[in-house]
Amino acid sequence: MNAQNVSVATVGLRAWMVGVLYAVVSGVLLALALPPYDVPLLGFVAFAPLLAAIFHAPRYSAVPYGIITACVAGFVLMGLPFTVQDKNEYFALVPFGVFGAFLGVVLRGAQWLGASHGWTTILGVSSIGVLVEWLAARIDFPYTVALALWRDTPILWLASWGGVWGLAFLVWMINTAVAQAWSLRRLTSPFKLLTGALLALHALGWLQMSLTPRREQVRVAVVQSDSSCYPELIQQAKAQGAQIVVLPEVSWNPEAASSAARAAQLWLIFGYWADRNSASLVAPDGSLSEPYYKMYPYGGESPSWRPGDPIRAFESPFGKIGAVICYDTMFTEPCRRQVLNGARLIAVPTLDPTTPNLAFHYLHAATTTLRAAEHRTPLARSEYEAGSMITDEWGRVLAYAPEMGHSSNS
Repeated sequence: MNAQNVSVATVGLRAWMVGVLYAVVSGVLLALALPPYDVPLLGFVAFAPLLAAIFHAPRYSAVPYGIITACVAGFVLMGLPFTVQDKNEYFALVPFGVFGAFLGVVLRGAQWLGASHGWTTILGVSSIGVLVEWLAARIDFPYTVALALWRDTPILWLASWGGVWGLAFLVWMINTAVAQAWSLRRLTSPFKLLTGALLALHALGWLQMSLTPRREQVRVAVVQSDSSCYPELIQQAKAQGAQIVVLPEVSWNPEAASSAARAAQLWLIFGYWADRNSASLVAPDGSLSEPYYKMYPYGGESPSWRPGDPIRAFESPFGKIGAVICYDTMFTEPCRRQVLNGARLIAVPTLDPTTPNLAFHYLHAATTTLRAAEHRTPLARSEYEAGSMITDEWGRVLAYAPEMGHSSNS
């Protein structure tokens, strides 16, 4: 009896360690799918090793495996602790751990459904995955596994039909089908069908982008720097033909912005603090629009938007221009309201918290292509240090500044 118990314990430990290994592999694959590595197709298989492991793992392992996967991804994105002088910066791993706990809930659902139930498992895991994302957003922890697809432009068109959660549903479907085939050691019918569908959806995306005529164009620049360089960079943007320039969140005061717009004779969108976190459009004559107020505060930030406040879009000769500020892009509502206002372009003044390797800058910037494709509207994101970009309505990145000190225009 004792020998049998020892054998069972050994097998259990081995299964646990194999599961940990698979969780580590999933963490690495997930990180490589995200910026700055940007291998988007890995997003469709990143969770497959983790799901394959959880199908055969002990019941208690779901949350630990999820946290291991998320923290490994965090370390790959931010670097190991000994590479950073200020170890306090690794408090930035806390959100990864929280994401891992949510991921554990999805894994527990996958474990309960089992590997052998075909479409029931695939649709069930995908539904749980999206439901957990939706619930997380309700408690102000808005994450989405769709971030892994931010550079996979041919598939982003689906967001205009099903939103970012539709993309997340697709990510979970493909990952679960791969894990199911892996676990059952055969190419299952759902795996074959979904693989073919994924290829067809990519082809349809390329076809739509190729055949859809381009809209009337306007030259837009986003500035990535601190305020000491703004006058020079605005003049550079003007020299390159920019008609509209976007500056970061809480970046300048209205007087300086008005003076710069008059001097360069262009339209300027900038973030500033005037009782609340605001953004306005400055005309070439120096006149300032009524402000847009930030709808979603971040962390301990004071609320800016209040129920009943207008969600303003700005009138211009190029049509209406909308603005959302920083953390607003983590939610669909601000961009949706600006599109309903008639905005043909949405400016995104931003200020991200600094983390090792600017990991949060890059992860937050990845939402830009998702929101552009979701609302079929170009976005122009301006940040101080990294991730400033301009996208078209398909989510294609037209201009991108990865590091501080660059201006980008298209």
